[in-house]
Amino acid sequence: MAATWEYKVLTLKHAGGTFSLAQTPTDDEATAALNREGALGWELVNAVCPGISQPVMLYLKRLR
Repeated sequence: MAATWEYKVLTLKHAGGTFSLAQTPTDDEATAALNREGALGWELVNAVCPGISQPVMLYLKRLR
């Protein structure tokens, strides 16, 4: 029997705190988001940043 997957897309933006036009998350913000989702059973499949100062799209999956 084939596995059944559930998918999730997460848009990760910079939380701010200092004046910045950048929406790209810091390494710490990305790590925290990945660890949080991983604890819920999600596995990162792909990450896309369409350009400088843009949010990052995380594509995740987990077994149903």
